[in-house]
Amino acid sequence: MPDVRGATLADISAIQDIDRSLDQHLSDETVLQHAIESGRVAVALAGDELSGYLRWEWLWDHIPLCLFVRVRPSHQRTGVGRALYAYVEADLAGRGCEFWLSSSEETNDRSLRFHRALGFRLIGALSDLGQDAREIFMRKDLAP
Repeated sequence: MPDVRGATLADISAIQDIDRSLDQHLSDETVLQHAIESGRVAVALAGDELSGYLRWEWLWDHIPLCLFVRVRPSHQRTGVGRALYAYVEADLAGRGCEFWLSSSEETNDRSLRFHRALGFRLIGALSDLGQDAREIFMRKDLAP
């Protein structure tokens, strides 16, 4: 199981490198800095290399929502995503959160299967977000 910890400001360039490795929108440095300082970014380590990260936010100031979970291609399907979710879920449960949310485009079968395997259940969808597919929202209840 990969080592997971809260991100530090020194991780910003490695996080952006993960975005580049996946051809994803580059996380804004200022936004990352604020999220890290607020304790809303977790990183997974493979030796000295960051292998993945998870960033989350508060929806309506009290519902945690996973925004991104990104894993370097060379580390995918090795338990990194699962370890990141477990770390954040333990933190949220410790804060008294009863559940949290995540989402994925409805055409991303791999992500939807992954979330179901982690215990998330579908709760709804949003359309007209400027993307080709609806965004599917999922909920996972957290153990106290």
